[in-house]
Amino acid sequence: MASIRKSFSFRNGVQVDEDNFIVNANGLVGIGTSIPNEALDVRGTAKVVGLTTTNDLFVAGVATATDIKVGTAISITDGGIKATNFYGDGATLSNLPTSQWKDVDVGLGFTSIHAVGNVGIATTDPRSSFQVGGTPGVAGKRGVGINSIGNIRASGIITASSFVGALTGDVVGNVTGDVTGNVTGNTAGHHTGNVTGNINSTGISTFKDDVNFEMASNPTGMVVDVSANALKFADSMTIFMGDSDDLQLEHETSPLERSVVRNNGGGDLFLQSNNNVQITHDNADNTLAKFTKLAGVELYHSNAGTPTVRVATTNSGVNVTGVVTATESIKVGTSGTALAALNTGRVGIGSAIPKSDLTIRKASDASLEIVGESGLTKVSLGKSDTDGDESALIRYGNPDGSLNFINYNPGSVNTFIHAGSSTGIQTGRFSWIYGQGNTELLSLTHEGKLGVGKTNPESNFEVVGTSTVTSNLGVGGNLDVAGDINLTGDISLPSLIGGSNIEVNTGVSTFNNIAIGGTTKFNQDLFAETSQLFVNKIGVETGSILDTTFAVKIAAKAEIDYIGIGTTASPTENMGVVGYGVGGGGNDTSNGLHLFSCKVGINSSSVYIRRTDISTSGEVTLSMGSTNTKSIIDFSDAGKGDGTALNPGISTARFMLPPIVTTAERTGLTTVAGGIVYNSTLNKLQCFDGTTWNNLF
Repeated sequence: MASIRKSFSFRNGVQVDEDNFIVNANGLVGIGTSIPNEALDVRGTAKVVGLTTTNDLFVAGVATATDIKVGTAISITDGGIKATNFYGDGATLSNLPTSQWKDVDVGLGFTSIHAVGNVGIATTDPRSSFQVGGTPGVAGKRGVGINSIGNIRASGIITASSFVGALTGDVVGNVTGDVTGNVTGNTAGHHTGNVTGNINSTGISTFKDDVNFEMASNPTGMVVDVSANALKFADSMTIFMGDSDDLQLEHETSPLERSVVRNNGGGDLFLQSNNNVQITHDNADNTLAKFTKLAGVELYHSNAGTPTVRVATTNSGVNVTGVVTATESIKVGTSGTALAALNTGRVGIGSAIPKSDLTIRKASDASLEIVGESGLTKVSLGKSDTDGDESALIRYGNPDGSLNFINYNPGSVNTFIHAGSSTGIQTGRFSWIYGQGNTELLSLTHEGKLGVGKTNPESNFEVVGTSTVTSNLGVGGNLDVAGDINLTGDISLPSLIGGSNIEVNTGVSTFNNIAIGGTTKFNQDLFAETSQLFVNKIGVETGSILDTTFAVKIAAKAEIDYIGIGTTASPTENMGVVGYGVGGGGNDTSNGLHLFSCKVGINSSSVYIRRTDISTSGEVTLSMGSTNTKSIIDFSDAGKGDGTALNPGISTARFMLPPIVTTAERTGLTTVAGGIVYNSTLNKLQCFDGTTWNNLF
């Protein structure tokens, strides 16, 4: 097709592939792009062989050319520029003195050029061999001058890779790198790098960054850490103060890691403050010790970050909170003469050398006081802990201020008198004395004679006053009774007692007056058919003959298996009472048992109140303080009384107590839903719901 001549005309452009070649509607030609921005837009490498003519040539990047020629006037070859003339603005190229520069062949194979006089740049008056700007050192002039002997003077900043040689004069600004030799004069600004040699400062030296002082044994012996705002000393470094190194501060790592403030001189070590002095663990909230101005000293123990005062000095002495532990001894008074507690386990009061586990020694009276302000006061003895099987106990306060001597072991409780080696005729006795009147109630002599109500009994057993024997009494000889015989137990009599009207087995025995001072027991029921007892008036421990007021009067305790009062029928229950009150003497028209102004004690027994035929309402009710019962169980008027002599009321004790138990004691209870106790451990009234105990308040 090369021989075919043809013209092609395209409207709106020509495009070859996507972006290889395009002529858009605007006449812009693009090679390597579909969106040309110039008349000819080439994206990629372009090669032109032949002459290229352009009015303007703009190179945005690097243009590499071996040889550039601009007509015949300018040639750029091998880095050199050759031109026929230089003209135009070129202010730095105009007015160059040509006569001051000369070529010199020094015979080394190259030619040198030098200036005949001083060379000045940005100055018409150079005072140095080479000078830029004004003459340094002249007022109002700023510049750099280099003379022929190598001195450099500059009024501005000098930046170089290194400086070698002596540095004299003032240095203003930053100095980086190593400076060797002596630096004299004032230095302002920051210094980085090492400085060797002596630094003599006659003014104020300011360091605005870290300063490191190297030691022979540690390259970082002392550091001024600006960022940490701290002066740091390495381990085993010592700070000495005083002409003779009297005060020393150091942190040691060998033989132990520790921090030491040491007074190595002859004087005392003082910690002084115009106010309080505190020793803390890490901050002011974790105090270890506090010395209060014009007051006391406090030593703290920190548990989980909460400081607690354990030792505090006061005007009267020292207060200690908690346990005091001493590995050697505790001594009070001169060498422990007041109190001594030794590591042998012995304690001496009034003795520095106790001879027993506890020694109390006084020049005159000595006393030992054990006080429990509430509960029980105990002194335990033995081989086991308190209340153990191998222990004995002296106890006060149980149950009602009583003093008890208890041996938990089956062994004996022995009391000795005159167990020593001393001799004498005035051996004492065992005495039991009632303190209110200093009355000697019981006396046992060292000879074995026991006197009741008599201090010095003449017989082996002598009783002054009324005696009661509740069990068997054996008399090997005659029994002489000067007064009446009051029997409180069984009497075995022969079938017939001669000279009397007493028939034991058969017949009727007649008695005028019978005084029963203790318990009377009948071998058969009182109302049994086989035996009968007909008594007009009965008085038990009344002390006098009964008058017509009482048919039966019991002035002491009575134990009765079966009794019927107001009925002729044989009682089917243990107690049947009809129509009469007991205790106050008054009678009542209602049925039942009535107690007036008396005490009833029930121990180890059960009391049952159940529905019976005697209740007009069909239900048995229980009422305290009133006969007008308002419910099945009515305690609303308990202790209130009616103002009468027989029932005055108790105004200070009108309350009701449930069973009182501790939490430990409650665990062993047989739990029934609805049960109520008072928990003395928690001080709470509690009710059992069938599963758990719940607080009622």
